[in-house]
Amino acid sequence: MSKFNKIDYDAANNVVQVGAGMRWADVYQSLDRYNVTVVGGRVLDVGVGGLILGGGLSYLSDLHGLACDNVVNFEVVLANASIANASLESNQDLFWALKGGANNFGIITAFTLSTYPIHQVWGGIKTYSLQQLPALFSSMLEYQSNPKKDPYANLMMQAFTTNASIGAVLNMVYLKPEISPPAFAPFYSIPTTGDTTKLQTLTQMMSGQRVPPLPRSDWIATSFKPSVSLYQKIASIVVSASELNDIKSVTGGSLALGLQPISSSVERAGSARGGNALGLESANQTWFVLDLAWWDASGDEKVHTATKMIIDKIDRAAIDEGEHVEYLFMNDASYDQDVIGHYGLENVRKMREVQEKYDPGLVFQRLVPGGWKLPGSGG
Repeated sequence: MSKFNKIDYDAANNVVQVGAGMRWADVYQSLDRYNVTVVGGRVLDVGVGGLILGGGLSYLSDLHGLACDNVVNFEVVLANASIANASLESNQDLFWALKGGANNFGIITAFTLSTYPIHQVWGGIKTYSLQQLPALFSSMLEYQSNPKKDPYANLMMQAFTTNASIGAVLNMVYLKPEISPPAFAPFYSIPTTGDTTKLQTLTQMMSGQRVPPLPRSDWIATSFKPSVSLYQKIASIVVSASELNDIKSVTGGSLALGLQPISSSVERAGSARGGNALGLESANQTWFVLDLAWWDASGDEKVHTATKMIIDKIDRAAIDEGEHVEYLFMNDASYDQDVIGHYGLENVRKMREVQEKYDPGLVFQRLVPGGWKLPGSGG
């Protein structure tokens, strides 16, 4: 797929056609010369295709929805080897299903994406000691609960609870060139151990984000609505769960939690653009992820089992508090999580209908390895 690397910006129509084999760094750097960007990945080395087909969370999502919602057209090779376009004007059912449908319907060769005049921003990384974790959870709740939340403000909080030398990290960005905007006021009083926030381009801001340099990795996701008591319970679980010792016992074993605040505007933006298959609830919520990294394959089962047990504790806490959300974010999910099953029965039924129409022989269900397949489709 790496040969599908063409990019073609159409300034007159505010769109860009992007080859499915590109990485986000190449896309953003190509568009920077025009002072525009797209709703895309937050980590520059991530591939375009996988992120979009899994939903795609962006620093622009409060403004414009998910990455999949900002696709104007999918160029797709179908199971019968024909090339089709899926958009609001053509193959609308396939257009809907591809937005969260992973590799179940065809091979995407190009995406046409909406562009937006965002270039200079204020943002960067603030780091904290793990002792500040309760205060960070409290500030996150205050930030999320603002009834007039500024859609130009976006952030993600991580905490490396197995590595106190890294501590907690706040990736924050304001999508205008305004220094220390009021939107992030809940966090300003918390003492930091480091601060790289400044005026810079959005691409420069994202280039400063960290990815652990370990050869083995996994993710596991859940979702919930924020509340004081639930955040207090999670803050306790992620620093005191006995399973953390299992992860630390593996060579290089490292765990980081991630809190990603999602505004109700994300679902509304998707609905306004033709909808998607994700089954999102129109409510403020948190997409939570545990990121794991370790050194070699001998630790795979131990790390995965321990992580599942930690996420189960968090799920039980959310259910007990009445704050659990069914949706699982595919881009953060582990290989054995039933991601598409969490889109809801009706959406799964509609996706099977699309599959029957465009891939009646279940080529992509049965012959294409990897990814999350439609439940109940055989294969």
